[in-house]
Amino acid sequence: MTTKRVELLTIAGKMAHLGRWDYDKYGDIYLCGPNAVALCDPADIRAFMGNSAVGKANYYRILEFTEIETTVTFRDNEPAGIRHRQIGPYFKPTHLARMEKTIMSLGIETIKEKWDKLIDASPDGVAEVNYCNDFLISAFGIISTLVYGKRVKELSNADTKTAEWIDMTMMYLSVRAMFLLLPPFIMKVLLSPWEHYYHTLSNYIHEAIKTRTELIAQLKREGREKDKPVDMLQALFEAEDPETKEQMTRKQIHGECMLMMHAGSDTTSHTIAWTVHLLTLYPKHYKRAVTEVRSKFMPDHIITYKECRAQLPFIEACIYESLRLIPVTGGLLPRVVPKGGLMIKDYYLPEGTIAFVNTAVANHHKTYWENPHEYDPTRFLDNKELQHFILTFSHGRRTCPGKSLAWWEMLTILSNIIKDYDFEIPSDILHLGPNVLN
Repeated sequence: MTTKRVELLTIAGKMAHLGRWDYDKYGDIYLCGPNAVALCDPADIRAFMGNSAVGKANYYRILEFTEIETTVTFRDNEPAGIRHRQIGPYFKPTHLARMEKTIMSLGIETIKEKWDKLIDASPDGVAEVNYCNDFLISAFGIISTLVYGKRVKELSNADTKTAEWIDMTMMYLSVRAMFLLLPPFIMKVLLSPWEHYYHTLSNYIHEAIKTRTELIAQLKREGREKDKPVDMLQALFEAEDPETKEQMTRKQIHGECMLMMHAGSDTTSHTIAWTVHLLTLYPKHYKRAVTEVRSKFMPDHIITYKECRAQLPFIEACIYESLRLIPVTGGLLPRVVPKGGLMIKDYYLPEGTIAFVNTAVANHHKTYWENPHEYDPTRFLDNKELQHFILTFSHGRRTCPGKSLAWWEMLTILSNIIKDYDFEIPSDILHLGPNVLN
């Protein structure tokens, strides 16, 4: 048995397909490589990942873009715990509320500004928009401003140069992660078209850190420390483990900034885009979403995150269902069985066994999801416990720290665009290309 099959399908972007193929053939738990098993049952996965002793596999080295371990890539749980204690408080809703003005301004308000101009310029009050691109640029703008301390306004002024640059950098980081499984000389040749985009972003981060360091020093000299910016970059500078009092080095801050850009933009925007698309394919759910929002808020009101959580359960359910049906992260995610081994179902897994979490199957598992391949947000209204089986943000102590920020963006953007605009798929979509719905 070999892991080459898994590695080759990872490079080909077929990990989710592999997970489904193998589950259909072998069931809830099966061997998938030397000293490796795959877990498919959501309850088993929650129990396994909820074990604080479970660590990450060496596979995650492919995400060490700066050769420095980050929140996502720590294999050892002790430094991972330190990092989570350092930055965790800054990702909680209570702290994100201090950044709400930036999130709303560069999110829903900027999208509305662009779309309203397009509609006003249209003789029949109808405009064709590429909402996938607009959501992506909006997410780039939010994360860029919060992480780098520099305001980006591509969407409103139609200057997409920065967004294209970041998009190409994301391409480099993603391809680099997959190609690390190949020999170094092959990887270098394959990555060369995108490499300069990465170095540009790396230098951009370096300059942002340098500028912020100088600003903090200046504010301290002038006795104006209360005027420090409120953003994620400042949070990384101030982050401190309450137990060890350890703070992050500048190199560690650089690594986390790179990670946030990679993990915090297209994942959020693609989920919003898929939700809009799925609602247009399921008119009864779209009608219910529209009724819920428009019955509670006036057209000129910008719906806040707090209002979404309190008053829009169906909108929230629509996003949960998108995260389940078409998760933007998926496939086989490897973890390591801790010392002493573990029992999963009736199988004993010795310590050191690599256990791949099969999220592609868990989110569609027929034991937990009725009609699993159908888009049905009402399932989350009828059974709130199902929310806990959505594994798109992972589970346990290694849950994605940016989860709350992602929800903040997704809820405020989706609720407000449904309130203010009517959506439909163009009757003639052939000009958009044959793969427009893929």
